[in-house]
Amino acid sequence: LDWWHADRYCEQHFAQLLFEPQDSEQASFSNLLQSHRVRGSVWLNERDGVLHKPKWRRDHVVPVLVFGDKTDTKYVKVLSDFPALPAVTACAHLQWDTRTPEIATIFSYAVPAFINEFQLRGFVDEEGFVRFALIVHGHHSPYLPMFRADRQWHHFCVTWQQENGTWAIYADGKRRASASGLCAVGPSAPQAIYGQGTFIIGQDQDSLGGTFREKESFSGNITDLHIWQKVLGAEQIEKVRSCWVVEQDLVFGWSSNALEVESTVREVTARFLCPVLEVGSSGFSYASCLQSLPFICRYRKDAYWQLKKAQLESSHSLVGRMNTLVCPAAPAIPENIFTSDVQDMNLSVALGALDVLATVLREGETPVLESSDLLAVLRLLKQVSDVEVQEGEELEMLEQLGQYYVEVTELILEEQNIETWSSVSQVIRGPMAVVELCDRMVSHLAPLLTAGRTKITIQHGNVGLRRVTVKNLWFGYGALQRCLSGA
Repeated sequence: LDWWHADRYCEQHFAQLLFEPQDSEQASFSNLLQSHRVRGSVWLNERDGVLHKPKWRRDHVVPVLVFGDKTDTKYVKVLSDFPALPAVTACAHLQWDTRTPEIATIFSYAVPAFINEFQLRGFVDEEGFVRFALIVHGHHSPYLPMFRADRQWHHFCVTWQQENGTWAIYADGKRRASASGLCAVGPSAPQAIYGQGTFIIGQDQDSLGGTFREKESFSGNITDLHIWQKVLGAEQIEKVRSCWVVEQDLVFGWSSNALEVESTVREVTARFLCPVLEVGSSGFSYASCLQSLPFICRYRKDAYWQLKKAQLESSHSLVGRMNTLVCPAAPAIPENIFTSDVQDMNLSVALGALDVLATVLREGETPVLESSDLLAVLRLLKQVSDVEVQEGEELEMLEQLGQYYVEVTELILEEQNIETWSSVSQVIRGPMAVVELCDRMVSHLAPLLTAGRTKITIQHGNVGLRRVTVKNLWFGYGALQRCLSGA
């Protein structure tokens, strides 16, 4: 499978995509795989686990701006209305052109009252490091080393806030420089960065939106620029670096449609790369996330034994009843907890499966679920919450899917199933896991919201989904977890 679907397959089977083995385990691990006739590249999970978070990254192809030789003509204008910024964070990925030692302007933001309102500039020093300086209201930070001028892609973030003039520059997720007092002095200080300005990528503005000079222009490649009206923390910056968009307080998000690109600036597209293990050579490398490669799911030992026990003790009563109600050639739920087809589930298949499951649970002669039944239902709920809703899908189907999802959730959370939940506690961390799945499900319901319908509530018994425009009324499950006892 491709990386995204491999990661998702493992997660749906209560496992995780294989983690990078420790140095001491690499040789024995490689031998083990080869003894099972596994050769070549195998997908790996990233240690920080941020790759699989946002759905839009699966086939995410980003526009990359290519600034060739330094000129006084190449520029890209950001088509966004900027509010006043008492605090700001700007982040992007870039490749630095090492052929020129002169100072280059990565971006410049100018307002009528002040041309050098907010800028980032850099140059390559004699030791081969790219040094950055931040400029706010014309006040200049020192040029400080950020990363090697090695022609590789690097990620940077700059932050500034009006209070105390505190600023920081991050490179590749690490804070390389920070201090206070940048433009926090003077008679009118502290002052927010003015709004309604002009933001230009690749040039220094000597007049509002123009008068560029060749020697100050940027040469290299840049992509994924995002700007927020707040200071992002180190953890959020690490997520942004892994291409997870922090939506809150976002002023500008990277998109070709939101850029005015001067005709000589080339635009190319780049795909994301995901980590692989090279079996045999024991080395690690990266491959396009959309390639189809073999993968291995890794279980925690305690979870594995609990799954085994549930599988051995199962009478398959629920799964059997359910599969007799759907096409026998394509059972809705496979009887083996560990394996199933790797086909993707679409909206109509998901709707049909949940319809049958709700019917079987509603009319169940035995109200208490077996461990294997509960795991089978949870696996189906995971698959449904991962369904990729296509544009233009029937909205009635989508709403009906939400109704069935809530009903099934309510039925498995009935009080008589407390013991069953306890019996699979190593595999799935209690009913809060269902809240997490509902949270995922809620995101699919966004297409139901229109100008005429600004909120949705889907309720069954004690369980409900609620979604409104802009605000998502679900608390994070972490916050709920703290309010409830472990049981």
